[in-house]
Amino acid sequence: MRRPLFIISVFLICLMQSAYALEVSHLKTMAYRNPIGIDVVEPTFSWVLTSDQRGVVQETYSIRIATDRNFQDIVWQSGTISSQESVDVPATGFSTSPRTRYYWQVSVTDNKGNTATSAENAYFETGLGSEAGWGEAQWIKTGSGAADQNEDGTPITDYEVEVSFEIKSFAAGLIFAASDHNNYYMWQINTITGSPRFRPHKWTNGGAACLSENALAVKVQNNEEHVLRIEVRDAKTATTYIDGTKVDTRTGDFKFGDFGFREDYDQGNVPEQAYFDNFVVTSGGKTLYKEDFEEADLKMFAGGSVENGRMLVKGPGTYCWQQKVSDRVHYDVEADMTLINDNASICFSATGSDTYLMWAINTFGLSKPVVRRHAYLSGALTYDDTTLPMTNKDVLGKPHHIKISCETPYVRTYIDGTLVDTYTDTKGILSLGDVGFRVSSTGNEREKAYFDNLKVTVYDSEGGSKTLLSEDFENTTTIFDEADVKLYNGSKQLYMESAQGTSKRVMQSEGSVMPGAPMMRKEFTTKGQVVKARLYATGLGVYNVYINGQRVGVTHDDGTTEQDELKPGFTEFHKTVFYTTHDVTALVQNGENAIGAELTSGWWSGGIAHGMYGSKPLAFKGKLILTYADGTEESINSDTSWRSSTAGPVRSGDIYNGETYDARLESQWSSAGYDDSEWQGTAISTDFNGTIRAFEGPIVKAVPALARHPKTITIYEGSTNDNGSLGSVNVISETSGTSSLSLKAGQTAVIDLAQNAAGWISFKAKGNRGTRIRVRFGEMLNTSGNSSRGDDGPKGSIYTANLRSAAATVKYTLKGDSDGESYHPTTSFFGFRYMEIVATDDVTLTDVVGETVTSAMDEFSTFQTSHPDVNQLYSNVMWGQRSNFLSVPTDCPQRDERQGWTADTQVFSMAGLYNADTRTFYEKWMRDMRDAQRTDGAFPHIAPYAWGVGFGAAAWADAGVILPWKVYLMTGDKKIIEDNWAAMEKYMDFLATQSDGTYKYNGGGTNYGDWVSYVATDSRYCSVCYYAYDAQLMAKMAKVLSSKTGDIYYAKSLKYEKLFENIKTEWQQRYTSASTGLPTINTQCAYLMALKYNLLKNETARKRTIQALRSAIVNNGYKLNTGFLGTAILNQTLTEVGLNNEAYTLLLQRNDPSWLYSIDQGATTIWERWNSYTVANGYGPVSMNSFNHYAYGIVAEWMYRYMAGIVPDEANAGFRHFILAPNPDRRPTLLYSQKRITSVDAQHWSPVGAIKAAWQCDGGDEMKYVVTVPANTTATLYIPVAEGLSLMESGKDVTEGVEGVQYQGMEDGKAVCLLGSGTYSFTVGVGTKITSANEAELKGAGKVYNLSGMYVGEELKSQPRGIYLQDGKKTAK
Repeated sequence: MRRPLFIISVFLICLMQSAYALEVSHLKTMAYRNPIGIDVVEPTFSWVLTSDQRGVVQETYSIRIATDRNFQDIVWQSGTISSQESVDVPATGFSTSPRTRYYWQVSVTDNKGNTATSAENAYFETGLGSEAGWGEAQWIKTGSGAADQNEDGTPITDYEVEVSFEIKSFAAGLIFAASDHNNYYMWQINTITGSPRFRPHKWTNGGAACLSENALAVKVQNNEEHVLRIEVRDAKTATTYIDGTKVDTRTGDFKFGDFGFREDYDQGNVPEQAYFDNFVVTSGGKTLYKEDFEEADLKMFAGGSVENGRMLVKGPGTYCWQQKVSDRVHYDVEADMTLINDNASICFSATGSDTYLMWAINTFGLSKPVVRRHAYLSGALTYDDTTLPMTNKDVLGKPHHIKISCETPYVRTYIDGTLVDTYTDTKGILSLGDVGFRVSSTGNEREKAYFDNLKVTVYDSEGGSKTLLSEDFENTTTIFDEADVKLYNGSKQLYMESAQGTSKRVMQSEGSVMPGAPMMRKEFTTKGQVVKARLYATGLGVYNVYINGQRVGVTHDDGTTEQDELKPGFTEFHKTVFYTTHDVTALVQNGENAIGAELTSGWWSGGIAHGMYGSKPLAFKGKLILTYADGTEESINSDTSWRSSTAGPVRSGDIYNGETYDARLESQWSSAGYDDSEWQGTAISTDFNGTIRAFEGPIVKAVPALARHPKTITIYEGSTNDNGSLGSVNVISETSGTSSLSLKAGQTAVIDLAQNAAGWISFKAKGNRGTRIRVRFGEMLNTSGNSSRGDDGPKGSIYTANLRSAAATVKYTLKGDSDGESYHPTTSFFGFRYMEIVATDDVTLTDVVGETVTSAMDEFSTFQTSHPDVNQLYSNVMWGQRSNFLSVPTDCPQRDERQGWTADTQVFSMAGLYNADTRTFYEKWMRDMRDAQRTDGAFPHIAPYAWGVGFGAAAWADAGVILPWKVYLMTGDKKIIEDNWAAMEKYMDFLATQSDGTYKYNGGGTNYGDWVSYVATDSRYCSVCYYAYDAQLMAKMAKVLSSKTGDIYYAKSLKYEKLFENIKTEWQQRYTSASTGLPTINTQCAYLMALKYNLLKNETARKRTIQALRSAIVNNGYKLNTGFLGTAILNQTLTEVGLNNEAYTLLLQRNDPSWLYSIDQGATTIWERWNSYTVANGYGPVSMNSFNHYAYGIVAEWMYRYMAGIVPDEANAGFRHFILAPNPDRRPTLLYSQKRITSVDAQHWSPVGAIKAAWQCDGGDEMKYVVTVPANTTATLYIPVAEGLSLMESGKDVTEGVEGVQYQGMEDGKAVCLLGSGTYSFTVGVGTKITSANEAELKGAGKVYNLSGMYVGEELKSQPRGIYLQDGKKTAK
């Protein structure tokens, strides 16, 4: 069956290449196909030639550029240029204009006399061009009525602060312009010397500096009251007065902020003390704050004490910060709680996902229980404890009634009617907000609890009460969608427990007061016929824009539109945010129009940012430019004339946690005529201080061709406890081949899409208004219902423990449309194969699809073999790449991580470059690396940087050097080296500082080493090896940049070559045996690095290391034991050093660890660990157990490069010339019942076109090899030929002259041929037949060698079964 398939594929290749003499196609600008909104002055162009003739070379090209698709308005022509270049050809002398669409065309001639002109509609459009292009457009956020804003939403820049003070001892200090408690100004009046002085201070990131020390012209003494006044103008100038006399004027960054007082101590450690009174802040004649300290309990400032209507502040180290007192509320939250283990919490006053109060009863690690009071304000946590008058034994396992009584500013806690704690809210968090419950198992704690009889009662000013919320969990709860209700002590109660390494928070769903996604809108009226409309937009947070009720997408020149998702993408927001350009001409109508923007947290402020940018408001910036028929233009800019609301249908959207959507709240808010009278204004946002750049990299989108449809739909209701601790689901029905289901309340549907990937669900639903649908996403199912095997639910339910704290949930509330309502999220993505769906009422779903969302790249490369499991492995690699190449090269698409881990990126990069056109994706990510680079040169471990994981670790930080080289090698992209050269040199300078006094060349940090390997390799060893590798690559890249011998880059190449030799010499002294030259660290990874990075002293040491490497594999049962770093070079190195048979055996190994082991467990993507799931032990640790990683998919590089033999040529990067060197499966002995791979059929889409290589070899004497060399390039073929046999092409001996083939001779048993472009069919005798021998014949035989020529012993009988060389003959044992 295999041979006909191979023949058919060859026939199709020939058929496809017989229809034309010369064509030019696949036109790209700046490596993009028809880009819209690029900021480039002199563009470069690329195209691909195809021909049915052999030996075709481009001789000339001619490019012309016009501003119309009919080329009537030509703005530049290259003329006829004699050149073979067809990749990144510059439009020399042409300069673009901003906001202009250009069309271009190329004509070429070849050496055969053929001429071709491109027929594609190729175009590109420039963006705004520079920051100035934004004009009057401003960053805007929702109007919040904040005290730091004027009524029109603009920031307060002019303000006055005044306070009376009396120094009791030494000094009085007033704090102002505080952005936080580490960054502020403090003006101090000091009397310590007896003569008063004015001492202004500035705190920057917690560090204090005294700006000056001035004698006061005003007499100030202790125990006298004086008035201090500061007048700030334009937030830049502060003028200070004491008792009306000006004492100081200075400039600074005096943005309106918080206020406070500070008292410390003098040099003799005597505390400072001062009274303060009559504090007033004004702006524009309006009083913003006023405090006379008449009511001590309600004073504006935390700390200090009130005495006789004044506040006394005593040092040392005392800060009295301004309190944000909330609107007054009065309500009770009550619940019955049975604490089963450690701790549990009640959440209340939640007005945002990161602003709430959480009271916990804690026993873990404590001698007595406490109330631990957590206060979250915009993600910032403070907490403290109150010890309870009871024992841990009194608390654990016993029901208690908890009442939390909230009456501004106090929160009083009662247990079983006894007041146990009183808390004063000083941060303004206390509000009438959402309630919920929380447990955690993130550390050593294992929190478990039951809750029941929840009630929220509110009180009015006259003492009247009203029950706002009540839930006893006896019936299906309509308040908590994610409630796990269990029977306990005779009643149904909410059970709270989280999987190890995670936390769980269940918040109310119905009646939530939390704000939804910010929406901003503006109406406008056109002034005439609009012939062109362009929208330029960006956001801090994921944004979508709507015009006249229609969502804005990417409109192509043919009028088709596709949605670009999750804009503006993941960047290093300290430095960069992208903007997108949209052709919205078709959306703008004559007359009245409306534009609206909607924002969710995205990568800016959601959990995925891990607090890197603080918890700052979401913001939008947009510019809509209308061009009228008369040539005039009008701009609609984002500014404070826009209106805002948070009452829309998108209630929340977060990368980690998912999307909540209430269709009942849909409206025509982005259409003209909508009543926005109840909306708020908008305010200017000043939170972004980087550069807004035109979008880079491929857009993120849902790819229709990759949509996943249900394989099976299983509906169950509840579970039965069988032999597993968690039981098994009670299956009601299981169907296949359908995308529809009907679901009743209380039932659960589990949908198997048969393919793990990243994306989201899409469906159409019918049901009653208010019915809530919840969708959870998982990669695996619980296989046993046994928690000891890592299951987190009954057998057959979805497994989500490995998501850790990511909720990864979609919640949709129906509006009740009788025709059905369609939905998919747009603000989050998920990693999943399985979907779990529940609903609060009966519902029917149709058109259920798992849409695949990815950074969409051309995937023209293909790879197929005769082995179905290897084909599945390659499929897993591809799906892993699609899933994780999403704005950045993430480590995983499902859990609370999804970060751009740098080692994952660099180890996989060659596979990524073979599989798809990843050039612009990697170019964009290298900007993230540069933006995140530390000032000392260290590259980060994650880019964009987040999570505090550090900088400078070997193999991780080294990605900043490795990736530019690999992209250049595969694509010829010299610019990626130019763009990153300075950053790479800075990193090399950093590495030069890492000597430890004993050794000079240590390389990067030892944080990770050969990550998740089965056998550890010394991390410092790995670091030094990578340092050597960096030095080699820097030398190579310097040569690429060098234009002539003796220039600066030539000198740098010599510098780095010398550095490599120095590292190599020290490495040999440090890590090799003086007698044998072998590495003293005897792991597979250590041997691989020594060989791959050319670190061994001589050929003898190299041969011994090859033998040691083989033994390390053979003695391990022909299994690998490497991690990320060793596996990245494993099979590649084996084939390079003559151990190709071992490479094939490892590829087809089925025992753990191996590539095929996960496939035998049903994997459809690459796993993070070799043993993420094992039959013997179940699931691995949830702390790090992704079922959709891609790093181990690097084996795809070996498949293309060594199996198929498609090899880039360093001297001709980008496949301008390349090497064809197949390595078929010629193993004389097949171990472990493995099957021989008898055919490979590969296509790599290179910058110059499709390179095809297909071989067929069944282990006999003959091999067939069919290849296609693209037009305008050449290849050198290296193919094994047995002694005395010939290499034939289409039946002709290549030594006798074949069109397009130049026979070069034999080299190391291989025929060498130079091939011109075209398709060739080679047949060759490889002579793999062997003889066999019995034990008697072996006696007295000579020395024994393996097939790589390595000596293995004196007697064959002592060797394991296999094929050997003895007395010059192949012999089988």
